[in-house]
Amino acid sequence: MISFVDSVLRLADNLFDFVYPPLCVTCDGELRKGEKYICSNCWNNFERVVKTEIIIQSIEAKFIIDDTLDKIESVFLFERDARIRKAIHLLKYAHAVSIAENLGMFIAETVIGDKRFSNVDYIVPVPLHRARLRERGYNQSELISRAVGREIGVPVANSLVRIRYTETQTKLDSARRALNVRGAFSVNKNYKNSISGKSYLLIDDVITTGATIRECANVLKNYGAKSVYAASAAIAL
Repeated sequence: MISFVDSVLRLADNLFDFVYPPLCVTCDGELRKGEKYICSNCWNNFERVVKTEIIIQSIEAKFIIDDTLDKIESVFLFERDARIRKAIHLLKYAHAVSIAENLGMFIAETVIGDKRFSNVDYIVPVPLHRARLRERGYNQSELISRAVGREIGVPVANSLVRIRYTETQTKLDSARRALNVRGAFSVNKNYKNSISGKSYLLIDDVITTGATIRECANVLKNYGAKSVYAASAAIAL
């Protein structure tokens, strides 16, 4: 039952939205009913990863360099579109958690038609260290993972844990990123006996050098994972 206070607050919110209509954070256009933070037009026009031969070769050359990852997919081009960078920044640092739902749906659309993803047993979000999780209050990769899981009908498993607090990767080059996350992940003790022979889809918000996602995949492979795929909302090529 909705309390009187809740009713008043909801009425106040509706009145505020009527007087000051919420605007899209990426184009300043007025948001329609059901839209939050970003309008549908912007979502549909963020610069995408187009599967041309050059793009595919670029991804494989940068990220599929050994047997650690079996396949990688992404939706948006991170470095070429300031709007998607802003969207992900809001999700990670401004508690705009509803953005994760949109990102998850776009990832699901990308992987659902690919037969190589049809044998995935579990979706695994890239974990945050417990200290950073306390700071942020949520793991954006887990929120995205749950949205992907609902769309493609695959369960989410927190099979990995982050055992070492690492500095942010943002300002580090490729070599320092790899060193920064080396040994930072381990298998969740509740899952270590159920990994062998299974296929996994790792989910992260952004893949830049691939250091984090490859380190996570390596841990799963060391515990006998049959295959490890990766997908992200955005990628830097």
